[in-house]
Amino acid sequence: MVEFSKRSRILHATSIDVLGQGTSIIGASGFGKSSLAIKLIAMGANLVSDDQTLFEYKNGKIFLSRPETSPRAIESRGIGLIALPNIKKTELFYFIELTNKVTDRLPRMVTRICFGKSIQLIPFNPKSGNEAALFLRLRYGLIDDL
Repeated sequence: MVEFSKRSRILHATSIDVLGQGTSIIGASGFGKSSLAIKLIAMGANLVSDDQTLFEYKNGKIFLSRPETSPRAIESRGIGLIALPNIKKTELFYFIELTNKVTDRLPRMVTRICFGKSIQLIPFNPKSGNEAALFLRLRYGLIDDL
């Protein structure tokens, strides 16, 4: 569950930034958060943090950043820790929740509450092979977002 109310908290999540909009990838340990982030980074996203993300609530906005104890790198299983530049801080706009369920063809919008704010949640099945469409959705939005 994503809901929490303190002003800052570290969450087991990998976070990226696409054109100034932060996205935090959540899901069970070993489910592919870093792998998805690597694919999205290869398409143009920027790394914020891998494995752990600091969430901070300030002036009505939620910011994502890399905890000081985390390396400026992303882990790739079987490859190692890949050194990457990272965005220092970005505002949270989306959660991507990894799931093994088949997602609807045209899913309805779902949100999660984080620091009392409603944040769009995008369910994503890593086995779908739809990473390019997910990147385009993060970059350009959906017709309903316009």
